[in-house]
Formats: sequence, structure tokens, C-alpha cells
Amino acid sequence: MPKAPSIEKLLQSGSAEWNKLRKSGQVSTDHTGATFTQLFSANADLSGLELVGSEWERCDLSKMNFRDADLSNAYFHGGRLQDCDFRGANLEGATFEKLKLLRCDFTGAKGLDDLEMEDVDMDRVQGLDGEEAPPPPPPPAQGITAFTREQREKAMGAAAAAVAGPAAEELPPFKPQDPPGSLLFRALKRLPAPPPWVLDVPGLRPLLPQRLPPGSSLEAMYREAVKTRLENKKPGADPGAVERAQKALRLGGKDSAVAAMYLREVGVLPLSRFSAAKVLKDALRAEVDVDDLTGSIDPRVAGALLELRLTHEVVEHLQEARRRLAATQLYTALLEAGFTPENNWDEALESAEPALELAQLATGDDRNALFEAFQVFAALPDEARLRRLAYLAETVTNLELVSRLPEGMEPQWLTGPETRECHDREMTYVQALRAQDIPTKVPALAQAELGVPEGQVPEDSDDDLFVHLRCDVCGKEKLIVQSRID
Repeated sequence: MPKAPSIEKLLQSGSAEWNKLRKSGQVSTDHTGATFTQLFSANADLSGLELVGSEWERCDLSKMNFRDADLSNAYFHGGRLQDCDFRGANLEGATFEKLKLLRCDFTGAKGLDDLEMEDVDMDRVQGLDGEEAPPPPPPPAQGITAFTREQREKAMGAAAAAVAGPAAEELPPFKPQDPPGSLLFRALKRLPAPPPWVLDVPGLRPLLPQRLPPGSSLEAMYREAVKTRLENKKPGADPGAVERAQKALRLGGKDSAVAAMYLREVGVLPLSRFSAAKVLKDALRAEVDVDDLTGSIDPRVAGALLELRLTHEVVEHLQEARRRLAATQLYTALLEAGFTPENNWDEALESAEPALELAQLATGDDRNALFEAFQVFAALPDEARLRRLAYLAETVTNLELVSRLPEGMEPQWLTGPETRECHDREMTYVQALRAQDIPTKVPALAQAELGVPEGQVPEDSDDDLFVHLRCDVCGKEKLIVQSRID
């Protein structure tokens, strides 16, 4: 008789399948010593299970039901637990280390005195002090409760309300505090199938399409590689695609962004870097310059800039990307809860502090601009709105990572790819020197390349910079003189 799949394998395949098997009694309740690594899971029912000594390494868990589960001696390290239910669970001897706890409920949990916590970031967590949870706050006077039946039918559709029956009386909650990944996840579940573009935002851990359209373009190859990786498999490098990607970077072609991202996914180092800088930066600037508060920015461009360490003139666009994401996140949460530009959206805005924070980041105190942009956003097709949210969220993450790169990764004075190439690849930047540094740091190279006698400072070069380059293949070195651009 074939061995039943482990809980680790089942949860990797999705919580829906696990919950189905759990409900039908086809899985065991004893999972002592189970090990989970980088598990992304939501809404899984783990209540009452024996999870003694289980290990949870860098897991991102949302709305997981651990109620009455035995988690004694369990080890949670890294990752995030959001909206998880630990009520009545046994946590004796468990360890929480370098963890983010967001809106989790530990009311009535056992063994809290023996729970070890180290470097745990807690936000709106209930029950860890051993007390009963406080009563829920009264419903807001404005926002969702301001809906009339006519407004509800207009927002949600009379036909949909008729099909849903009494359930239509319960409107979806307004959750502007939820991160873009949660909004995306809920919205994707309402689509017939995840569209291929979700693979452009792997950082949001989206639902994956079952099949991808056939194609041999670099974009198709990149998305296939992302899908393979998110399925916990190792993507293989196609030699033809690798050659095309390297050529696109070397020539600074229009496919430079997806070329860099494809090489990253298959683990191949790019042979060229600076030659793609102009086309990538121009593409980013073109999207930022569009006068649209929720205008999309391709995360593959920002990701390529990060992968190629092209920092110069990039970070200045981060604030605009954050502003657009704030507006898009706010509008998505409003529409999800049934608020539209025609009814009650401003009352909903006032009823939630996170919504006010997003509005402030998006347009400051200009409510008219906020309203006009909401009208434009709401008129878009559902998938187009969702794509904007996902693309902006991934772009902001990539640009934030670019902003943390050390200075000097891309000296702005390096121009002219023909002066930096050797063995069909760009030479590696070593250092930039002032004229007075030449005699002590590169005297022999300066004499060979520029004819400057060893031990002497180059004449009339006080304002110049000397760029030291080296070929990684043959070790050849160059010294290029550039006038500094401040």
C-alpha cells in the first residue's frame, strides 16, 4: 500500500487540498517532528493536531488554525505569523525566535510560562499575557454600516446579491491595513485562473497558473523558470536562452530587463552590466513620468536594476513608486469591501486609520486628487487593477533593495562600453582614483596605459578621475581617464 503523503508535502500543495483531506478523515492527527521550511500557507486547519517538536523555518503563515493543537517543544524561527489562531494550544517548551507576530490570538493557550521568545516583533497580539481577550470594539458609526440596501446592490450587483441570498447581507470587510500580498491573494481566488503575469511578482508568493502559454521568448522562458522555482523545483538553464539573454544585455536591447531576470532565475552570472544601464533606466523613467497616480511600473525593470547593481539615478524614483502603491492598495481595499467612487468611500476612509495613512502618503491633503484617481482606477477591468497593485508592490520592494546597495556599485562616470570590454564581456570595476593616488596605488599601470612615469602624478589632472578595470578572464587591466561628473 503506498505511503500517505506527509503533512509537509500536503501543505506545500495548498491548504484547500489539506483541509479537504482533513475533513474527510484521510490524514493522521499525529505529526510529531514535522519540519517545514519556507512554507507559504493560508487558511489551513491544523486544529487539534499533534505537532510536538515540529520545526517551522522561515515560514509565512496567514490565518492558520492551531486551535487546541499540541505545539509543545515546537520551534518557530524566522518568517511571519499573521492572523493565526493559537487559542487553547499547548505551547509548553516551544520557542519563537526572530519572528513577526501580527494579530495572532493566544487566548487560553497552555504553557505560556515555558514559552521562549527571542527577538519577536509583536503587533496587536492577544492572550500572551494569560488574560482573556478584550471584548470586540463596537462597530463604526460610519463606513460599512453606512450602506443602504440600494447602495449595496449597486456596489455588488443585484444579480450577485440574489444568488448569494442572505449571505449578501454580510459585506466583505474593509481591510486597508492588509499588505498588498494579502489583497492580491484574495483577489486571485476570485478569478477563474491566475493569469501568467503573476509570475512577474514572485516576491508576493501568488497563486500559480496551472499552465503557461507556449513560447520561446525570453519573457516566456523567465516566467517558466519562476513557476518552476515557486513549485520548489530547480529551474534548468536553456543554453539558447542564456546566449540570447547575454546578448541582450551586451547590446543593451529592449529585452534587457527580462534577460537579467531570466539569468538570475537559472543561476547564470550576467557577462555585461553597464551596457544595459541606459535602456533599463530609460524604461523606468518612462513609466514613472506617466501622469497616473496608480500607473503601473514593471517590476522586472526594477528587478534587473537590482540584479545588475545599477544604482545611479534609480533610487530617486522610490518615493513615487511608494506613493502609487499607497493609492492602489487603498483603492483595492475599498473596492474589495464594496465601496466605489459613487458611494460612501470617503466615510470608509475616515473610519480606518490605516486608510488615512495610505491616503496621506498618496496625495497628502488633496482629497480631490484622491477622488479623481479613484474614479480612473475603478473604471479599469478587474485584472488590470490587480496587475497594477501587484506590479507596484514588487517594484517598491526591488527599489528599496537597490537603495540599500553600497555606493560605488555603478560609478556614474563609466561611459563607452567599447573601452571596458575584454573577452566579449565587460571588465570588472576595481576602483576610482584621484591623480594624487596614482604614484602609490597603480604606478606601473599608469605608465603602461597612460605613459605617466612611475612615481609621478599625472599633469593637469587635478579634476580628473582614473577608473581602474580588470578582466575576470585573462586578468588584463585598464586605466581610463574620465572627467568627473558631479
